[in-house]
Amino acid sequence: MSRSKSWIAIVAIVIVVATALAAAAVPQKAEAASIKGKLRSAKLALRHSALRLKAAEAALSAAVSVDVGLTTDPGTPSAAATTATTTVEDLKAKVAKARRAVHVWKQRVHRLARQYRLERKMAMWERRAKWMPIIEMAAAKFHVKADGMYRMMMRESGGQRYAGASGAYKGLFQYWTGTWSASWNPWRHDSIYDGSSQIYATAYAISKGMGPQMWTTTFASQY
Repeated sequence: MSRSKSWIAIVAIVIVVATALAAAAVPQKAEAASIKGKLRSAKLALRHSALRLKAAEAALSAAVSVDVGLTTDPGTPSAAATTATTTVEDLKAKVAKARRAVHVWKQRVHRLARQYRLERKMAMWERRAKWMPIIEMAAAKFHVKADGMYRMMMRESGGQRYAGASGAYKGLFQYWTGTWSASWNPWRHDSIYDGSSQIYATAYAISKGMGPQMWTTTFASQY
């Protein structure tokens, strides 16, 4: 193949790469704020990154073959050889950047997939009122005693998330509505009947030394 045709081939491949980069832009708006939506968006971005990497590698391969031909041809002007070498270096940089992007998106997909699996497990545990696995996770996160929290919960509500619906104190750990909605509680914007939120809020409160005054009878005897 003549040098002119080789350069035409390289230009064509670079145009393909540029088109792929433009078409494969990550969606600007993520689907909702759910883990499932974020995972779907991350998988799409990973596929696009893989396509960009494939296109960049193809362009680099073509440019390298032309560069070798030009630099070994004694009749090639030095300017043309230099230009070819520069093109190869630029494409190497694009390939390296594309590989980094693929690596980053792979990690994000794996992390979100783990979170999504955990989210589904927690939803199943909540439907079946299996609170102990959630208590164990919250207790581990905030370095408190899971068994003590479980005994407290059973004394407070018997493990019934809607306990106290007609009274002043509600939920698994029987929060007064004013206490639940106060600024100390990172989960105050969730429903007071959200079992997981009550569990995590309780573990957080205990870790901050708030247990004795918030659960005046059950904390001392069960925790």
